[in-house]
Amino acid sequence: MKDLNWYFPKSIAEAVDLVQQGKILPHAGGTGLLPRGFTGIGGLIDLSRLPLHYSKIENGSVEIGSMSTYAEVVSALMAINPEHILVKSLRNSANTPLRNRITIGGSIAFFPPWSDLMGALLALEAKLVLVGKNSGEFSVTDYVTNKTLREKSLITAVKFNLSNLRSYHYRDIRTKSDYPAFNITILLKQSMNKIENSRVIIVGTVKKYSRLTTIEEYLKNRDVGKINIEEIEKLVEVKFAGKRIDDPEYSSYLAGVELGRGIEQLLRGH
Repeated sequence: MKDLNWYFPKSIAEAVDLVQQGKILPHAGGTGLLPRGFTGIGGLIDLSRLPLHYSKIENGSVEIGSMSTYAEVVSALMAINPEHILVKSLRNSANTPLRNRITIGGSIAFFPPWSDLMGALLALEAKLVLVGKNSGEFSVTDYVTNKTLREKSLITAVKFNLSNLRSYHYRDIRTKSDYPAFNITILLKQSMNKIENSRVIIVGTVKKYSRLTTIEEYLKNRDVGKINIEEIEKLVEVKFAGKRIDDPEYSSYLAGVELGRGIEQLLRGH
């Protein structure tokens, strides 16, 4: 492997200029570099000196700097809402050393199929702040689906609104520190005995993630007493593939069962 050039910008503007060169990649926590490989990389941009290491919570909204680690995000949100979906999804992700290393921005840009972060951000309908070729605020959904938004652009922050939605997160794992084969995120808003709305995301499908709008429509404005968990399980139609899934059909069945359990748990108020 040829030698890699390292760059150490002291300002966001300097980092943006480097990103524009194309074959120079940002380096945050570094945990995504080995799986990606170094083919086609001409250099690495160390982002550690940039002012992107923060969490701001005010007026019902949250802004997290892209260099914040999983552990730091959990700590910041635990102080205001221990039941927040990002607390539930990130506190058991990977292992303690990695949670102290993996950054929010790097994890969004990399978006591995085992991501514990992305389901929560998609369900929260979070927005990203980008600088570079694409500057401005863009939804996480658009960033994931529109490849051009990722070209020569740097994530500086992620934003989302605080809400009173009930939350549930499931990781399909064999050991505590294992990468999940898939994970499920559910946000649910209930008023009295009726479900007002919900957001249901499964990460790890053949499409990388799937938003289960069929389940969301089933639950919308439905009386709690008329919700049939077995019907919900049958409505789950997701496809899994790849070396990480031993039996795609069984995984699809399991996803339906675990999603049903999650909704049942939220309806019980646990």
